[in-house]
Amino acid sequence: MLDDSSELKLGSEKDASGQTTPSPLSLLYWMSYIQVGKGPRMPSKYCLSMSGSSVRRPDTLATARTYLEQRDWAKTRKQVVDENLYQLNAESSRKRVAGELVKRLQTLTDEELSFLVAAYGDDQSAMLWVSVCRTYEFVHDLSIGILKERYESGIPTYTTGAYEAFFEEQAALHAELERLTPGSRKKMRNQVFRMMVECDLVSEQGDITPIHPSPDFARVIDVDHRDDLDLFPGVTLR
Repeated sequence: MLDDSSELKLGSEKDASGQTTPSPLSLLYWMSYIQVGKGPRMPSKYCLSMSGSSVRRPDTLATARTYLEQRDWAKTRKQVVDENLYQLNAESSRKRVAGELVKRLQTLTDEELSFLVAAYGDDQSAMLWVSVCRTYEFVHDLSIGILKERYESGIPTYTTGAYEAFFEEQAALHAELERLTPGSRKKMRNQVFRMMVECDLVSEQGDITPIHPSPDFARVIDVDHRDDLDLFPGVTLR
């Protein structure tokens, strides 16, 4: 991930005392987002367990296929752990990873899951990202407030500085972020970056790399989650 400590980050600016504050552009963005009823909602507690596992694409797909055979999440989780589907030596690791992957996949409808396991390329990456964003609202808000906003404002890079500015803004609303130790905060930052790379949204060098899901992807997204179509920078899906 690139570092832009000398750059004035989109989404923040410094006042006369040198403190970082939300920029007018950022404030106008979030105000308009609230006005159309899309969010962010009144702050709810963020789920911060994303550090428990990266996207693990092959393992996620295998877990989804197992569920579509079982149609029971408890049995699915037990099977992938008992059969060591993820090829992890420690049972505690198998349970931790299975817990996170099942948690993400449970946010998808059966139709979306069937689409995921049959999809490839950008469609598969997009559905994986949807499952991540539905599970971790922090990542959802970051996808819109950093990836989408920066790219569509002509700044096609994702940087450590941009992430940290966004984190500080959200920490003012979410005490659970403020309570993170420096080590946990760094681990979370690195894991979020890794997941974006795994879903092909950002390069290893920090360039924002838009993916282009098909109309079939847009059609299969559940009617109650049509706002998920707004998660992808540089793409209009509705």
